[in-house]
This record gives sequence, structure tokens and C-alpha cells, in this order.
Amino acid sequence: MRMNEKKRETERINRMLRLFQEIWETNSDMRFFQLMDMLQREYASKKNGYGKREGFELDSKGYKFPISFVDLFYLEDNVFEEFLQEYINEVENRK
Repeated sequence: MRMNEKKRETERINRMLRLFQEIWETNSDMRFFQLMDMLQREYASKKNGYGKREGFELDSKGYKFPISFVDLFYLEDNVFEEFLQEYINEVENRK
């Protein structure tokens, strides 16, 4: 770590885990990575396509087929934490 870099707050881990747990409990039939994929796509959808990647893959015979995925590698935790809380609030307001 560089001298002028500050460490990330460790309590964010527990806060985010609690949010994930709350969301997962309302979607308990989903497997973990289904839930993560859904949340990433929901984030990209609400944030003007942030992190959305599109391209092509080649199969074993050399045929191209389109792929799309969401890459949130550079998204800061506090930003995603806010989104998770907003997601929970939206779900609760629909009830």
C-alpha cells in the first residue's frame, strides 16, 4: 500500500453481507451466483449500462456467438452498498 493511500473501512464487509443476506432471503430459490448475476445486471440496468460488456466467443468449431456480461470490477463498495440498500427499499415498497 502506498503511503498516501487510505485503507478501506473493514465494517463495510459486515454491512454488505447483511444486505446480501436480506436480499437472498427474499430470493431463497436462487443459487448464490444467480443472485450475484441478477444484482449486477440490475445495477447496470439502473446505472445507464455501467459495466456492461458485449462481445463474441468462438465455439470449438470456430463459430462466433454473441455474449454479454456485467463487469463491476472497478465499482467501489460504498457505491454498490448504496445500490443494495436502494434495491431492498424498492422491494419493500412494492409489498
